[in-house]
Amino acid sequence: MKCEEALTKIEAYINHTLNGRELEEFLEHVTSCQECYDELETYYIISVGMRYLEEENLESYNIPKMLQEDLHTRERRVRRRNILRKTAVLLGVLFFIVILVLGLSYMGHLELPRLFNLHSLFSL
Repeated sequence: MKCEEALTKIEAYINHTLNGRELEEFLEHVTSCQECYDELETYYIISVGMRYLEEENLESYNIPKMLQEDLHTRERRVRRRNILRKTAVLLGVLFFIVILVLGLSYMGHLELPRLFNLHSLFSL
């Protein structure tokens, strides 16, 4: 992602409207580009600050720290989503292989070895 694109996505990041792939690309960019991170931080401080003023919340907050925590939370969410997606693909491939092997075995094109002699297990 280039800086121009990242800058256009800051508002969407703050409003939680980036889709999964956009969020992943945005996070990769702003964590490696100090200029874009500074812009994000500025917009984040203004946005969160305005929200607190509207709510008449008079407590003091460390908004830059809140941004860091938000970035880390979303990075973990992206990593989990990627792990789940890869796991789902792997399970799908394994399921397909099992179905294929069982189908070939059923049609007589593949002979599976017997793992246990079931008859000897049940005869005492």
